[in-house]
Amino acid sequence: MSNRSGLKLVKSTVDTFFENQIKIYQPEIGYHYSMDPVILAAHVVPFQSCKIIDIGCGCGIIPVILGFRFKDVNIIGVEIQSGLAEFAIKNIVQNRLSDQIQILNKDIRTTTSSDTRGLADIIVSNPPYKKKNTGRLNPNIQKAVARHEIKLELSQFFSSANRLLKPRGQVIFIFPAERLPDLVLDMQPFDFQLNWIRFIHTKKNNNAKLILVSALKEGHGNCLVKPPLYIYEAKNNPTKEYEAMFKP
Repeated sequence: MSNRSGLKLVKSTVDTFFENQIKIYQPEIGYHYSMDPVILAAHVVPFQSCKIIDIGCGCGIIPVILGFRFKDVNIIGVEIQSGLAEFAIKNIVQNRLSDQIQILNKDIRTTTSSDTRGLADIIVSNPPYKKKNTGRLNPNIQKAVARHEIKLELSQFFSSANRLLKPRGQVIFIFPAERLPDLVLDMQPFDFQLNWIRFIHTKKNNNAKLILVSALKEGHGNCLVKPPLYIYEAKNNPTKEYEAMFKP
């Protein structure tokens, strides 16, 4: 199966966002995004003519959301897995965002500022979150690489972000809350300082499962702890804030 751009794609599924104004295709069998990239995208606040790099962009959901919301930003998605990069390109083309977004099928560990045509103002990422050599490794290699630190360890993520980000630039990402100590430890050698953090809870009385983190390259000052984000009300209905993340 191929599309008009000549890309050969495996069988896919499609989700719609923002009152059916954008569509996101992804492989029927393989890695599927969760709620994480939608939450992350809702917390990115770029300025005019901002340059954004998405490390490990997968099928391109974050670049598409940001490109739809902010018409005057330039976005580069970097994805090591060729199958997912093909879907990202398809999603950019299908949503008519080719003028704003470029997808690179590259290893971020060897990606340079020449590849991205300059340094970024903001780096976003939903990086692999399972520590190397821990937990059950998914037999599906696409899922395994996306979830486990096989191709990108946490220290390598910060090293890459440091290399591709302007001084005082922002890196913003979503990660398991239990790994906050690892984040603080691994970002320090690469001159990142916490800017703000926000804990994400499934419900009010549950422990936080995820954390949103913003750090500044060569930053200084105190870390702001933002109010928590709750996903569901007591009766399992989405909270208004979470529900709004799926609207234009």
